[in-house]
Amino acid sequence: MTFGARALIRLDALKHNLQVIRDANPGARIMAVIKANAYGHGMVPVARSIGDVDTFAVARLAEAQELRTAGVDTPIVLLAGVFDKTELSQAISHGFQIVVHCPEQIELLEQHRDGKAIAWLKFDTGMNRLGFDPA
Repeated sequence: MTFGARALIRLDALKHNLQVIRDANPGARIMAVIKANAYGHGMVPVARSIGDVDTFAVARLAEAQELRTAGVDTPIVLLAGVFDKTELSQAISHGFQIVVHCPEQIELLEQHRDGKAIAWLKFDTGMNRLGFDPA
């Protein structure tokens, strides 16, 4: 007898669900959040199975690099952003998009002179974890 939770992920069901979303929202752009190894379900297999999205979102640089190493070439957004000059340089060189959620990350971008980055500003919408105060 085994105990504990178990999840069975059917990749064909994920593809179907993505198509349902696309059908319900023609022309909408879709970002698939697959951080934390697709919430424990296998980031690379999930990304490969639902590759027809506009972008993937991961938490950190290492996850994005893992996707690139696995051959995933869809645009990738780093939800936690970057935390030092080395990470910023690596993110820009790979073309990763960067979420900016604190003043220190803005300073990093201001100091960087090699290459351009696509940056997303994160505002705290009520969880009080990350993001700028909308006020």
